[in-house]
Amino acid sequence: MFSNDTLLLVFTGIVAVSLLLQSLALVGIYRSIRSLSSRIEVVSLNLVKNVDAISVKVNQLLASIKGMVDGMHSLQENLISTSTIVQKRVAELDSFLAEITDVARLQVLRIQDVVVTASRRVEETIDVLHTSVLAPVTEVNAIVRGVKVGLDVLLRKRKSPSSSSPQDEEMFI
Repeated sequence: MFSNDTLLLVFTGIVAVSLLLQSLALVGIYRSIRSLSSRIEVVSLNLVKNVDAISVKVNQLLASIKGMVDGMHSLQENLISTSTIVQKRVAELDSFLAEITDVARLQVLRIQDVVVTASRRVEETIDVLHTSVLAPVTEVNAIVRGVKVGLDVLLRKRKSPSSSSPQDEEMFI
């Protein structure tokens, strides 16, 4: 039926068509890969831009954090020095208050001694006044009254018992 030449020609035609279709398919694949490549390139460029922007922001954030950390270090050093000063001042104040308390106690003891000594001397002075001044005055007063009564009796100017005042008698006793 068909000769070898015809078969060969048909077969060659089929192979040629299949090669043509395969070439068209490869061209289509090439175009789609190229399109995909350009899209990937655009996405890649956008990604690089975004990564660069994020990188800049992260660097700025790190710089500000570093500044804050440096500030925190100086703040920490200030707090340490301040707490050291406060601790020294509190220790000085404590020793000062202890010293003042000791001095105040000594002064209170001295004041107590002065008050006790003064009150004892006042009592001694009152006793001396009583024994040295008031007792002789009372004795002299009694002697003067006795002399007066004696003179009244001698000179007969004796008062009647009703006219004598009980106050005079009480004072004599």
